[in-house]
Amino acid sequence: MVTNRGKLALVGLVAGALSGLFGIGGGLVIVPALVAWCGRDQRQAVATSFLALGPLALVGVIGYAAHGEVDLRPAVPLIAGSVIGAWIGAALLHRVPLAVLRWVFAVTALVTAAKLALDPGEVLGPATFEWWRLVLLLPTGVIVGMIGALTGIGGGALMIPAMQLGFHIPATLAKGTSLLVILPTSVLGGWRNLRNGNGSLPDALWIGAGGVLAAAASSQVAVFMNPVLSDVLFGCFLVVVAFRTVWGDVRTLIRRRSLVKQGPPQP
Repeated sequence: MVTNRGKLALVGLVAGALSGLFGIGGGLVIVPALVAWCGRDQRQAVATSFLALGPLALVGVIGYAAHGEVDLRPAVPLIAGSVIGAWIGAALLHRVPLAVLRWVFAVTALVTAAKLALDPGEVLGPATFEWWRLVLLLPTGVIVGMIGALTGIGGGALMIPAMQLGFHIPATLAKGTSLLVILPTSVLGGWRNLRNGNGSLPDALWIGAGGVLAAAASSQVAVFMNPVLSDVLFGCFLVVVAFRTVWGDVRTLIRRRSLVKQGPPQP
């Protein structure tokens, strides 16, 4: 039988592997696993996930940077915006209904999966960094930070497509840059969550401990992975996680509609 700490470490192992491979924080795995397998409610799972993203992102970004796959130009405005957004989102976390958090999480994942299905591995042209494009990344970062704090994901699922579409940045470079942005965002958002009484630091540390080696190894694999294969795998993963997250709500809705059709019990 797997102990609670063992479960947390295994969650971290899987999250770390996916974090390094896809340039995400790992919250897409951590949040549903904490709810379904470790018995945490959605709000606590979100807050704990945000705490655990820091060490996973740190190890992953080191792996990408070793191959020159991190770019500070888009990272700076994204970091500035996401830090502001994370502060706002963490303040709202305890006020937002749990069902809303689940659906925001799922819709975010499905929108990203749809984008990847339409143009897997596509590079739209040479990377471009006009000043007005960089300025537009500031509000993008705010949105990423808010969604991250409210759903427990680092925001890579939003930042990577934004960098690919808006700046024509290759997938691998976008992934490494995404992890760099996730690092300060998760630290600030996690600290704010703890101050608000949300999240578990011990749980986050066990998740981080389980995931750092996996993140280091998978980031090296990602540098050499075929971009089309990477996008296809990531898109499939997002669809599965999205449906798993809201399946409980959908099942409850179906059950309620069935009861309404049956009508009140006969005397």
